[in-house]
Amino acid sequence: MLRPIHPLFHLLSERFQPDGFGEIIIGSLLVGYATLEMGLTFTLGQGLLFLLLIFFATLIYTAIKLAVASIAFWIKFAQSYLYMTYQMSTFTKYPMGIYPKAIRFMLSFLLPFAFTGYYPGAYFLGKESFMNGVVLTIVVSLVAIVLAYQVWCQGLKQYESSGS
Repeated sequence: MLRPIHPLFHLLSERFQPDGFGEIIIGSLLVGYATLEMGLTFTLGQGLLFLLLIFFATLIYTAIKLAVASIAFWIKFAQSYLYMTYQMSTFTKYPMGIYPKAIRFMLSFLLPFAFTGYYPGAYFLGKESFMNGVVLTIVVSLVAIVLAYQVWCQGLKQYESSGS
């Protein structure tokens, strides 16, 4: 809190995890392989849109993690809540249509994991509209990061140093 940089920036930049590069490489190879196997073709514009949506999906994950981790300001230990929240992301590996409306709403707007992969992916496969696959992904990500930042700021006001 006494350093000359914003505490959130300090927290986010504190640790570098090079294993993330391996995940990016493997993920890219899998997307490339699946694209070839399915016979999909992309224009340059669609490729750029795909990369843009990856950015916004990452923003959604960041927002969810920030909001849930900020609970620690009040309860002092949020690890189990983070684990539970990320387990819910596995529901979005399946089409949203198989779930009841309440679960679809929760995965789309309360914990918007559906906008990190399902809706954008369905758009590129021709199963979702531009509005759901692209526009709502961008809007939801921006709303999520603003709300998460607000939760963080409120939590920061509750911060109690351990004194060590």
